[in-house]
Amino acid sequence: MASGDVVDVGGTPLKVVIDAEGTAYVGNYLPGGGVSIVPSGASKPSSTLMTGVSPAGMALSADGTLFVEGWDFDQQQEKLVVFPKGSSEVARTIPLAPGAHLIAAAHDGTVFVPNPTLGTVSVIPPGADAPAREVAVGGNPKEVAVAEDGTAYVTNQNDGSISVIAPGAGTVSHTIDVRKTPGKSGDPHGIAVGPDGAVYVTNITSDDVAVIKPGDSTVSYRVPVPGGPKEVVVGPDGTAYVLYQANGLSVIAPGETNVRRGQPTLPAPGHLAIAPNGSVLVTNTAGGSVTVFPSQDLAIPSLSEVTTAAAPTKVAEASPAAQAVPDNADTGLLSGLPLIVEAVASAILVGAAALILAAARRKRSEAAAIPNSAGHRESLEVHSHH
Repeated sequence: MASGDVVDVGGTPLKVVIDAEGTAYVGNYLPGGGVSIVPSGASKPSSTLMTGVSPAGMALSADGTLFVEGWDFDQQQEKLVVFPKGSSEVARTIPLAPGAHLIAAAHDGTVFVPNPTLGTVSVIPPGADAPAREVAVGGNPKEVAVAEDGTAYVTNQNDGSISVIAPGAGTVSHTIDVRKTPGKSGDPHGIAVGPDGAVYVTNITSDDVAVIKPGDSTVSYRVPVPGGPKEVVVGPDGTAYVLYQANGLSVIAPGETNVRRGQPTLPAPGHLAIAPNGSVLVTNTAGGSVTVFPSQDLAIPSLSEVTTAAAPTKVAEASPAAQAVPDNADTGLLSGLPLIVEAVASAILVGAAALILAAARRKRSEAAAIPNSAGHRESLEVHSHH
């Protein structure tokens, strides 16, 4: 598929997860909405799983079990429904606390459910029909990421921190401050763990991604990402893909401290996931679709390649806006954008292509009704991070 190819799934697609075969599962955040199944390379869904809830969070365990979290409008109950790999039938349903949010699953099938209103994380062991324990974390926990060893990392949006839960633990082992500016939370939201164990955290209002190296208990460095970075995934090679609220996708090469590649998205992007072939899928909540960004259109040339391609005696430097900034510095709207002089002509072509693509996409996009319920105080969480 060419960059920007769109798969129509209908409804209000919010969360997306992808299994080891490249099949995408897209949740439809409407009352009684299902989960669209889109095989790798397909131009439309092959089938739909009926969940009985309004899918908000989804996760896959290593054996392909699909977990779908959402609000049951008929029974006025938050639930977690479980589909074994390859099955279209719900195997079991687990009641949850109202307001439960974006879930995560460990490789063994343990599910972590953040409860923003309670300041806790529910831990559901493999095969269980109810949470085994509630772990008290920070204020307004939003998302969870689980490392290879089963360690869970939780973003606490109100506190500007990360809670770390060791495998099998009933309490937080330690807390990591990810605030850029003291006294301001920065609104940490999305979180992901890289293949080397590094943790990536998106701070929406401070416009940066905080990176915590394996074994560290403080932020190792920050990458400026303007536009309200909200969600992040990390590929097998350590490349980080960041979805920001101002309708764009930024790419961060392993170990680098600035963004050198990006793509525009459709309005109101929801969530993202990376496929085994390196493609990145982004849900378009207002357009009832999913955009596919192939790996070759998100690739970043190595710094050595950039040096070789530059002038023989001198490499044009990126502007100060493209460099990482210290924690106490303000980040402008243009911070982090790639501005290598030799690439100006290429950037013009990319801009023209983006305008054409955006015009074509607008024809596809229709406004979607957004449900509201007491169970989901945050509701769709597209236009606001609160």
